[in-house]
Amino acid sequence: MAERWTKEGIIESKTDLEGGYVNDPDDLGAETNHGITVTTAREYGYKGKMKDLTRVQAFDIYDRGWWKKLKLDEIFAISPLLADRMFDFGINAGRANCVKSLQRILNVLNNEGKLYADIDADGGMGPKTLGALNAYLKYRKDKGLSILIFALISHQVTYYTEISEKRKRNEKYTYGWYGRVFREMADYAVKSGVSKMNWFAKLLVLLWKALTSGRKRKDEKRGQEFFWFL
Repeated sequence: MAERWTKEGIIESKTDLEGGYVNDPDDLGAETNHGITVTTAREYGYKGKMKDLTRVQAFDIYDRGWWKKLKLDEIFAISPLLADRMFDFGINAGRANCVKSLQRILNVLNNEGKLYADIDADGGMGPKTLGALNAYLKYRKDKGLSILIFALISHQVTYYTEISEKRKRNEKYTYGWYGRVFREMADYAVKSGVSKMNWFAKLLVLLWKALTSGRKRKDEKRGQEFFWFL
């Protein structure tokens, strides 16, 4: 197993989350193995039985179909945590949904175009999106990165809520979808040197302090405290 916070470790950790072969009639993806649907497997040249798809073959598909298309080498150079979140969002909810969320978030964080120009929320990861991301981080720095990751997590969870509302059979999976995001917050904590056993308790304390403090202009400070583990 590769070190968790490398490209290989990120892809392998998601492969583990997705699990092995599944053929659930309620799942729109039909047959899947290691999270790869039969449609995606065929698109990337796999012609065998889905039960026989190996982890190595799944890794190759994730690399070509998600890591490279989401330009996660460039994102990883900025932040392994952001690359991890975008990869997870992309493989579980679709590349375009992930990138559209990032684009929408960047557009509402540019202070009406004063920090950088709006970009099209078209779901394509290109130079304009990367440029807007770098411009945002140049201005907001590390604290801004934490807020951005928080916003992306919020969009991912909202996506799960919306598709479960639109298709009742998806409710079979909603708890697990929420859980996969929630569980990984502990990994984020550990990367920043916080115990897995303590991160949620500390988060609740910080939330309580934020909710019970006076209504002063401390929004940015609260955001920083909320995501101290990033």
